[in-house]
Amino acid sequence: MLDQHLSIDDMPLFTKLRMTAFGEAVIAIANDPEYDSWSFSQKIRHALEHETQARGQRRMMKLLKASRTPNLGACLEDIHFLPERSLNLDLITRLGACNWIDHCTNLVILGSSSVGKSYLAQALVNAAVRHDYTVRYYRLDDLANHLAVLHHTDPNRLDFLQDLHSCDALVLDDFLTTPISSDTAAELLNILAAREGRGSTVVTSQFDPEDWYRSLHDAVIAESILNRIVSNAEIVQLAGPNMRRHTATHEEGEERKD
Repeated sequence: MLDQHLSIDDMPLFTKLRMTAFGEAVIAIANDPEYDSWSFSQKIRHALEHETQARGQRRMMKLLKASRTPNLGACLEDIHFLPERSLNLDLITRLGACNWIDHCTNLVILGSSSVGKSYLAQALVNAAVRHDYTVRYYRLDDLANHLAVLHHTDPNRLDFLQDLHSCDALVLDDFLTTPISSDTAAELLNILAAREGRGSTVVTSQFDPEDWYRSLHDAVIAESILNRIVSNAEIVQLAGPNMRRHTATHEEGEERKD
């Protein structure tokens, strides 16, 4: 049999088999004399590791895009631990391990405007998908608007709600920053009730939970929403400088260095 040496011309076959990364690795091995001393098993294992890593990366990006996070690049590694911030590495490392999702524990991230609540929530989305969890991210007002345009008899509405009920973590950003309608409050309660024991809910808010009543018209529904979020939640209180201003100043300084 003639020596059918692997080359870049064979890549279409690997791509057709959906093994692009594996193909790239074995072709590199076949054409690099540094691999000649490796055993056959070592070469195959090396190529398989490349394929596994590539598939994991594609899976992570698929989950990240499905989450609807507005900042795909947000990650815990980029959080600034400034002296005046109430954040520390131990807390971020623990949250990044995502054990709170395993235990269906909620997170309530509180703090004034521009202190970094949304970025932390978005970075936790990134951490969660790295651990292969499904996440959905909505500003509460956007979620209310989305539900408002879906008629109750529309099958898409049922599919949408089922997705919210079943995801491993649901992030509700800017929670009750503005008052919501009675219909939205009732729908929110139904979503939270359906998620109990099934997944974690992450809430970011400028207001302490006891102040959420001001944005809800029905005291009974308000109490039920509060209990379903806070009774099984870890409270993360953020304090510190305006992070939007700090980030802009930091980026300007880096540009001047360049």
